[in-house]
Amino acid sequence: MKIEFTEKLKQNYNYTLLGIYENNKLPSNTLKYDKELNGIITKSITNSNFKGNIGEHLIIHSEKIILIGLGNQKKLTNLSFEKIGGKIGKLLTKEQVKTALLYLDNFDDEKLYEIILGAILKTYTFDKYKTQKEYNDTTLYIHTENPIKAKENFNNTKAIIDGITTTRNLANEPSNILTTTQFTIEAKKLSKLGIKIEILDEKALKKMGANLILSVGQGSKYPPYIITMQYTGNKKSKDYIALIGKGLCFDSGGISIKPSAHMDEMKSDMTGGATILGIMEMIAKQKSNKNIIGVIGLAENMPDGNSYKPGDIIKSLSGKTVEVLNTDAEGRLVLADCITYTQNKYHPTTIIDFATLTGAIIIALGEQKAGLFTNSSSLAKQLLESGERTGDELWQLPLSKTYNDMLKSSVADMINTSKPERQAGSITAAEFLHNFVDEKIKWAHIDIAGTAWTTKGTDTSPAGLTGFGVKLINDYLKEV
Repeated sequence: MKIEFTEKLKQNYNYTLLGIYENNKLPSNTLKYDKELNGIITKSITNSNFKGNIGEHLIIHSEKIILIGLGNQKKLTNLSFEKIGGKIGKLLTKEQVKTALLYLDNFDDEKLYEIILGAILKTYTFDKYKTQKEYNDTTLYIHTENPIKAKENFNNTKAIIDGITTTRNLANEPSNILTTTQFTIEAKKLSKLGIKIEILDEKALKKMGANLILSVGQGSKYPPYIITMQYTGNKKSKDYIALIGKGLCFDSGGISIKPSAHMDEMKSDMTGGATILGIMEMIAKQKSNKNIIGVIGLAENMPDGNSYKPGDIIKSLSGKTVEVLNTDAEGRLVLADCITYTQNKYHPTTIIDFATLTGAIIIALGEQKAGLFTNSSSLAKQLLESGERTGDELWQLPLSKTYNDMLKSSVADMINTSKPERQAGSITAAEFLHNFVDEKIKWAHIDIAGTAWTTKGTDTSPAGLTGFGVKLINDYLKEV
């Protein structure tokens, strides 16, 4: 979908979109159109079941008008406008409308941006490998009094869209294309935006003793890496917020191999890493005044004669030892070394990690909310509130010594899965990471195994990868 800002009402648009509030209350501009058309809008409403509910639509083909329900005028929020945008985008794409004018009364540009955000995100397609492309050729003209100013101020929202699109695109790529090495190439492209990129290859990881990530990747022909992306938006400050992502470009489970059903979805086990890359693109394009470190741990977990095995004991970068009980609990191993490396080199004030870490979080929370685990009540409050405002919703789960005790090993410092098995899987995975966090640092772990993907689609996402987390961090960074 293409977006243009315009002040022209009369042009050769295929359709003009007009708003109607709940209970069919007509805004002044829609009322004006109705009078000019001898009441055809009110007559059409009377002869239909249209109620003006949010996202509802009614097409008046004879006048090339589409009525869009805006919902309750007094209860409209940013999420309401995003939802309206999603409905508009879906409708225009389904009807294969070539050009349309969105003409809404009394909405400032910021609200229009939210509508655009919803429309573009909902009409996202990943048809790169299809010989016959899906229809996505609509141009939506947005009426505004000052198109030049509106276009200039749209940059921040456009950066969010770009960040989410990048996240979705990377997570959709098959693992034979987006290998660990190719992922580093994608990350290097951000250097054009003023981000400093550093790639730690297998040799560097061995030299520094990052044995957990090395072990996960040693069964694959594609080597492991740690990517760091440094963005400095405030040179007067030495404080950095670190964002860390799990980047398993494919996870077969290793020697503890997964069932074959749905294993194809494990190409997206790098969505945490994709989220971090998308966020870094966003903040650079927004020219954020924050200092951010993005870190991605890349590996491919494969069964091989050289793979790490259940029963292995591995010394982590932190010096702590881990007894491997299940090679399919690999994401926490990758993140543990990434956390240690980030703390040792950058000394951030805050660490937030994103990972498709556990199937258990899907059982607990479904696709609606991501699991939040943190050592800081203030950070929890900030992230939960950002989740409510953006629709990237979180639900906080507990951390405690009781759960950490489930990770005790008789032969090493800890095991990589809990005992008893199949109990508190998401919590004990978070506790595993907690063991590697410096308690002076605010830390949050966000398990996006459920929210990274939507089976049926949402208000602003088609079925598939969602780009969850980009809007969340955009909002969070405004508040800190």
